Amino acid sequence: MKLYKKTFLLCMTLFLVAAVVFGNGKSDDATGKGVTIQFWNQWVGPDGDALVDIVNTFNRTNPWNIKVEMTIMNGIAEKLATSFPAGEASTLLLLNTGERFMYQEFLHQMDDIWTNTTLQESNFLRGYLEECRVDGKLYGLPFQNSSMFMYYNKDLFAKAGLDPNKPPMNFDEWTDMAKKITDHKSNVYGSGIFKSYYGQQMPLWEFAGGKIITEVSPGKYKVNLAGNAGYKKCLEWEKHLFDNGINPLEDDIDSMFRANQIGIMVNGAWLAAGADASSVNFEMAKIFGIEPVGRVEGFFISKNSTPDQILAAERFIQWWYQGNDGKDLAKTGGGRWAFEIGFPTGYIPLINAPEYKASKRLQALTVKNADVGTLMGAPASFRANTQVLEVIGNTSQEVIYGKPIDEALATAQKDIEAIVVQYHGQSALVR
Repeated sequence: MKLYKKTFLLCMTLFLVAAVVFGNGKSDDATGKGVTIQFWNQWVGPDGDALVDIVNTFNRTNPWNIKVEMTIMNGIAEKLATSFPAGEASTLLLLNTGERFMYQEFLHQMDDIWTNTTLQESNFLRGYLEECRVDGKLYGLPFQNSSMFMYYNKDLFAKAGLDPNKPPMNFDEWTDMAKKITDHKSNVYGSGIFKSYYGQQMPLWEFAGGKIITEVSPGKYKVNLAGNAGYKKCLEWEKHLFDNGINPLEDDIDSMFRANQIGIMVNGAWLAAGADASSVNFEMAKIFGIEPVGRVEGFFISKNSTPDQILAAERFIQWWYQGNDGKDLAKTGGGRWAFEIGFPTGYIPLINAPEYKASKRLQALTVKNADVGTLMGAPASFRANTQVLEVIGNTSQEVIYGKPIDEALATAQKDIEAIVVQYHGQSALVR
């Protein structure tokens, strides 16, 4: 009887230890305090300089004595391809949320962040969070909304006799305004569309013809290119701008905008800082007044991290949104990213902060409906959105150089249907 009891107690003890260590990926005595974690990302431009300063502020001021050692690199995908399988990836990562499907087996499931920190799920735009989930499980939190917006040069508008406070609200208005702005003697073009950049193409296509891919039922996808009258109209419109010299064939439209040579264009919020630095008198707005589309970049945590490292990373993410005390949100990491770099936030308390409400630009760009996601071209559940968008960029360029539109759309339809089958299986394709 005594032997039975001792054996039973020993088994229970081992069971409880295993439950603590393995049951949720961290032990009960993990504190995250005094821990050093690695943080990899590829923000190599001026926004990278701002990120360095924000991380340094965290290292100086956070109450947990956590140190973040950040490495900014080009080619992070190549680095992750070898470091993830070897269990050597950094604890904290910034990734395009679409990559959660590619790296899911190496990422820490983050639903525990709601209990391990003071962050609340209800304080994030639901549409953004959906772009961080796989099968209902959370693998990241939104870092920035890399959506596309309309930029317009107010000085060029005024010079052409246009109201500098009224951007175009449809394709016809864009064409009419761009014609008036175009001045080849000054190397000024009214329109600045990249002929092959899917990030710029896709918002315009969606406005004209809807999503490239729709999820008709859970896990069932339909491709909507061939015979789409809206897409055809958009491509006809683009080709008209190029054929009539209203839009340049150059690829470096950003530099032309910063040089006051472009009247109207579409790009992400990252262009704003450079245009401000170049003293361009410009404004930003939602394209034709519709909610922006693009993609969300997010904070992710490597599964190979220790419990203390995971908790330290979660606390950094908490600090990014709330600072040390949850007050003065405009000065938090997320607040500075919005005000200094120009990206609208998905964190609702910051959206409601007085300083944020007072920013005309941020108010104009911020998604108003919490349920609206930003993903271009496809629903958040689709696993290969980047591959789909690359087809769109190639299709646009082919049309501009003379390929018949109906033929180009039919070819793109087949190419994207093949992507659906490759990533979701033949049974997922609906025709």
